[in-house]
Amino acid sequence: MITHHRLIATLGCLAAVGGASSVAVAADGPTDIEVSAAPTLGAGQAAPFDAPGVKAVRKGKAIPAGYVLLGQTVTVQRGARNAGAALTFRCPRGKTLRTFGIVGNAGFAAADRNYAGHRQTSILSFAPPKLAQATGTVYAVCR
Repeated sequence: MITHHRLIATLGCLAAVGGASSVAVAADGPTDIEVSAAPTLGAGQAAPFDAPGVKAVRKGKAIPAGYVLLGQTVTVQRGARNAGAALTFRCPRGKTLRTFGIVGNAGFAAADRNYAGHRQTSILSFAPPKLAQATGTVYAVCR
């Protein structure tokens, strides 16, 4: 469970990073964020990234039996004010979170760093500080 102090610190850091640099790439309109489900990847399919802390999941190699990668794709068009999105991941019944992997250039941060071994958690998404547009997919590695 996330503490209020940790949440405030995380959001403060995101605001500082995004707010300080948004002047350089800011557009006149609002920030537009789109979130869509990415295809779920399972055993036998090629992994799109090296999963940190999980040696069995390596980029370009087949995902081993027992693992499932759940993904959500985020597209951000930065506007006059920086904004982000909260994404919730829930592993299938009988599986728990191991780690996360990212493909693309959108930024992601775990709101609660103690997610390993739990079935569900939330991730914060934000635009990288120096890009006006960003697209990325974050995958939860479940086993």
